[in-house]
Amino acid sequence: MTRIALLAIVLAACGGKKHHDNKGAGSGSAGSASGPVFPVDWTKCEAALREASTAPLDNRPELVIEGCQVCGDWTPILKWNTPEGSGGPTRQLITSAMERCNGFCNNQAKQHFLGTLDDARGTSSRAPWRYLGEVCKAEVSALPDKRFMSAPLFALDRIARAAVAHGGEPATLAQAILLPLPAVSVTGAGIVIPDVESDLAPTAGPIAITITGGQMYIAKLPTARMTANGLAVDLGNYPGDAVKLDGLEAALTKLADTTPSSVTILAPTATPAETLVPIVAVASKIAQTYLGANAANTPEGWDLPGNIGVAIDAPPGKPAKDAVKLSHEATAQDLANELATRAKAGAKKASLATSK
Repeated sequence: MTRIALLAIVLAACGGKKHHDNKGAGSGSAGSASGPVFPVDWTKCEAALREASTAPLDNRPELVIEGCQVCGDWTPILKWNTPEGSGGPTRQLITSAMERCNGFCNNQAKQHFLGTLDDARGTSSRAPWRYLGEVCKAEVSALPDKRFMSAPLFALDRIARAAVAHGGEPATLAQAILLPLPAVSVTGAGIVIPDVESDLAPTAGPIAITITGGQMYIAKLPTARMTANGLAVDLGNYPGDAVKLDGLEAALTKLADTTPSSVTILAPTATPAETLVPIVAVASKIAQTYLGANAANTPEGWDLPGNIGVAIDAPPGKPAKDAVKLSHEATAQDLANELATRAKAGAKKASLATSK
């Protein structure tokens, strides 16, 4: 493919907008008087898409973003939240990176994004991205709502558009990849789940039991696919409908009939671990059940759940000698630590029991 044809594809994917001031462009780009030129390495991108197509679900977004720099170096955008004084990109670098990728659909979007940028940096706020999603909507894949709006989502949106516009194998691979999305509600907030060693958290779900606010919810985890118009989101009804323990078996059975049967329990770190035992007892009768933890190898600023790689159950009767006996003081984080230790030792399954 000629350099001119390649330029046309990338500019079409990133809006075709010309910028004569290319100061602060990332290391993956080069400037010219007629606007920035981004020689996308489609061989590298195709290899990344191919690897992502069979990788664990939670690893896929990072593989795609690292391999497909369709608007130049993603670093200023992905590290937007790190304050400049802590080694983060300058405001100008962030602005230039967004502009060269046609990140602002209109002046209002630009004003809202940049107006909230400085106050949000170094905090847990995603206000700049949520404002961008509120104004630009479908133009940045903020549909059906803005709950997922973030730097990684923006990058994946632009990669999807560019890959499909490019055509050939990159387009075919991109459109076939299923991508995970953060387990968040319509407000964009998720629960704080346990952290464990990075190599012990493979793909979560697709069914999730979420414990929050003293209630239990059941749904599919949200996912997305790459299309010519960005990301097509499947919310999975997450976090789902509230259920009581006596209705959990019926709800899981119904959902498992239409969804590959694997269940991840997402519980806040301080949740009393013994309260999870009756939930595990029911869920493990329907499908392989795991405790969720923060997945490793995910894009900066994106929390994705993964499974601690030991299936759990809670059979009735006298507990096995090697059962995980949970004290009244044990938390979900304590349970996660124990399961991670067992996974590291090669265990594939563990039974839970409460201490008498």
